[in-house]
Amino acid sequence: MRIVSGVAIVALVLSVACGSKSGTANTTPQPAPAGGAQAGGARAGGAPAGGAAAGGAAAPRSGGPGAQAAARMTTEQLSAAMKTIASTAAALRMKLMNNQLPDAAKDAQTLAMTFGDVERFWQQNNKPDAVMLAQTARQGATDAAGAAAAGDAMKAQMAAANMQGTCKQCHGLYREGDAQTGYRVKAGVLTQ
Repeated sequence: MRIVSGVAIVALVLSVACGSKSGTANTTPQPAPAGGAQAGGARAGGAPAGGAAAGGAAAPRSGGPGAQAAARMTTEQLSAAMKTIASTAAALRMKLMNNQLPDAAKDAQTLAMTFGDVERFWQQNNKPDAVMLAQTARQGATDAAGAAAAGDAMKAQMAAANMQGTCKQCHGLYREGDAQTGYRVKAGVLTQ
């Protein structure tokens, strides 16, 4: 449950970071991100932003309603994003505990980007409270990334803990299942 909560928080933080980044000017042209944006334009480990590491390819965020419809996330893609968040949040915790701040910053950036995908899923399913939680988690991941990059381990740990608390809150509202049977979106949540 903690891991999934951590994942949801990270997604929220990434969503906030992506939203605040859109107001800044790029000095070099970047390809349109597929499913999320991250400083540097790539996920940790070299995978392109929004690529299969977050549960499959997604269409760019920019564009008209057609682009958004084409980029519609499935519950399977959400599940893959949550798994990415869970494993990356665990890695982030270990790196912060071991004072491996540059690597922790990369993990936190990955989390922020993936929370952007989670935010998009909940926006598409008209769940504003889940969108807000995803944004909060994305901001926590973004704050953790910034603090780790600046060498402030304590601030990075606090931001990561806040992110994980947001994940737990979202999971209490929207997730069911267990480690043996698997986690999924609660029945009835996605009816439209």
